[in-house]
Amino acid sequence: MIRTLVVEESGVARLGIRSLLDRHAHSLEIDEASSRVEVITKLCERYYELIIVEPDMAGGTGLSLVRQLRENSPWSDLLVFTALDELSFGVDAIRNGAKGYLMKTCTGEQFGKAVKRVAGGQVYLSTALAAEFATGVRRYDTRNKPHQTFSKREFQVFSMAVCGMTPIESAHLLQMSTETIGAFRRSVMDKLNVATPHGMAQYAAAQGLLDDCRATCSRLWAGRFGQDCVARPARWRSTFA
Repeated sequence: MIRTLVVEESGVARLGIRSLLDRHAHSLEIDEASSRVEVITKLCERYYELIIVEPDMAGGTGLSLVRQLRENSPWSDLLVFTALDELSFGVDAIRNGAKGYLMKTCTGEQFGKAVKRVAGGQVYLSTALAAEFATGVRRYDTRNKPHQTFSKREFQVFSMAVCGMTPIESAHLLQMSTETIGAFRRSVMDKLNVATPHGMAQYAAAQGLLDDCRATCSRLWAGRFGQDCVARPARWRSTFA
């Protein structure tokens, strides 16, 4: 039996993962953890060969939990099973020790395949994530500056924060949920090692990125509403002065 720990805050989600494991994977001895504290407690009590984790849990940014699991259980194989966008978070998750990355929008068959590969010590990447690795190696070079590791969406969210937009305004502009915008912001701040939007703005100023951020926001506004930036509400226009 493969000792397996399912790390997920939502009880409904944990029940769904158990159902998928029963249907598509066998020979697993399944345990559960619903918080970061519970995860560490369980890792102190026993060794798990496979850990299936939703990294976007309370108590820190998504990648911090992946790093924490790798530090506390270095021999476990980690499969990230998450709603966080794979092209924004997947590469960094793999670089920080995960063996696989799977979106919660996957099919049951994809889930089963990912679990079997990771439990067998192999790497699992979706087609899209594998392509991102193949075409973006230079972008993820550790010699690059932090903002050079941003995905396209991360730079858009970064730009909107730098230009003073709130998460609600950013969500409206990108037609995304505020929770998703929040996840992108946490990823960006994690990469920049800052804790606030003001810290992002300071970084942008120091790196000479303010003009790029303003241009990005202007393009997003024009693409969303078909208007030049001068047509924006007055309280937004000041950020582009």
